[in-house]
Amino acid sequence: MSGKSTQKKTRSFPLAVVTIIAVNVVLAIIMSRDFENAARDFGLIPNVFRMGRLITSCFIHDGFIHLGINMTILYIFGREVEWAIGRLEFLIFYIGACFAASGMHIAIVLATMDPYYAGRAVVGASGAIAGVMGLYAVRFHRRIFKFDGVEVSALLLIMCWLIIQLVLGMVALYRDDIFGLRLKYVAYWSHLGGFTFGIVTALIANMALQGEREYLTDKGRRDYDEGNFLEAAQDYDSLIKYDPENAFAHAELGKLWAIMEEESQSLPFYYNAIRLYINQGREAEAIAAAKEMEQYWPEIRLDANWRFRLASFLEEDGQHENAVAAFEKIAEQEPNSSEAQMSLLKIAHLQLTSQNNPAASISTMEGFLLRYPNSEWTNFAQRTLRQAKDLAFQKKMIFRD
Repeated sequence: MSGKSTQKKTRSFPLAVVTIIAVNVVLAIIMSRDFENAARDFGLIPNVFRMGRLITSCFIHDGFIHLGINMTILYIFGREVEWAIGRLEFLIFYIGACFAASGMHIAIVLATMDPYYAGRAVVGASGAIAGVMGLYAVRFHRRIFKFDGVEVSALLLIMCWLIIQLVLGMVALYRDDIFGLRLKYVAYWSHLGGFTFGIVTALIANMALQGEREYLTDKGRRDYDEGNFLEAAQDYDSLIKYDPENAFAHAELGKLWAIMEEESQSLPFYYNAIRLYINQGREAEAIAAAKEMEQYWPEIRLDANWRFRLASFLEEDGQHENAVAAFEKIAEQEPNSSEAQMSLLKIAHLQLTSQNNPAASISTMEGFLLRYPNSEWTNFAQRTLRQAKDLAFQKKMIFRD
């Protein structure tokens, strides 16, 4: 379960949520012909325990108003959760929320309520939907809802709903009704059970961090687009405090401080970004960060070790011309390094294989042996030189024929 930090997640069609809604609608239509029998056969009856009813009861509704309210809430919160955790994961989570909500209702009714209520069937998806809301409260704790221009925190709305459920659930343990509300006919504790399941699942999956990362990344982009570079830098700095290994945030800070012409601030972030990208196996992004750094600070060079690893990635990625150019720079600019020797060997190998130019490979290896006569790679260089000469001879023979 995770969100992306370097780019916005594509908002695909919420298939899992829509499927659940469709199943509920179809079942509501079918069971509306004989709801009483349907509730008795598939609803949750605490003193008639059936494992399957922990789930089936969450797909039955007492009328289309009940159905409409629940499905609307499910769509509002569920589509975001599905986008965040994935379709299959959402379906598994939703079934888990059904179990948690139903289980909590059974436990509270059998432990605290009159036997009459233990024999009464309960139906509705609200407990499972409460689980979705619980996960949403953690994962999207920064989300804002807008109502006719008025902004309201999603977390505040959910917390208000939770307090109401908790208060009414507690009162229902001791009273049958209040202000005309028949409290014991509403499964408040199933709501609380589902909500708790959602909260616990989100916390175990560290979704609060994912939500904070997404919020700060989006805010940093907005501030950057609006030209508020210092505020954007503060956003990404806060992101790094939450997520120190976030290479994207380091790279963005390197760029922002470069735009503000602060070399001493910019370079450490660029170095960290490139190091993290390499360590995370994201060499293409490391190369992009290195090129961007060179554009802002052309006089600055990366360590030869990092440059060699990036050049090697270009080779592995099939970008042979670019790889040769990168290796040549290392050999030219860092002649006394071990990376320079390895770069020449890489160049000769690429000239011999991908470029099919044995003459160039011979020249490179002869230069290597002349420059580094005591290198630990001398035997390898001599072997490559012989291969290049053999290939050059074969090409000449084929040409004469």
